[in-house]
Amino acid sequence: MSVLLTTLLSSLIPVGIEGVKQLIVSKTGVQATTVDEQIKLDDQEIKRLEAIAKLDTPGGTPSQWVIDLRASARYVAAGMVILGGVAAIYIPGLDSKVVAVGLEAANCAFGFLFGQRILVNAKK
Repeated sequence: MSVLLTTLLSSLIPVGIEGVKQLIVSKTGVQATTVDEQIKLDDQEIKRLEAIAKLDTPGGTPSQWVIDLRASARYVAAGMVILGGVAAIYIPGLDSKVVAVGLEAANCAFGFLFGQRILVNAKK
């Protein structure tokens, strides 16, 4: 049970770090000083999101099932990594180092799937 608790706590560390950064920014007032700087920061965020969206855009005109498979492949793989990492806890006789690597992989995949959403909700 302590391994599961450690896994959950370590997956929330990035959210905590970002929260501390936001707290420092709000207390010190360090932020974009002009409207032009804020527009540039927002443009960079838009470019980042466009680059992520291009990863799921296939070239040409493939079949719909190929488009759907490509769009979901990363999420399916992340789900399998999470399930495999958590399942490693319950395999008897498995070396503790292997379990630790499995849980670390599950943490990474969990952060990929839910990290940005948790971060956005934490900022609200």
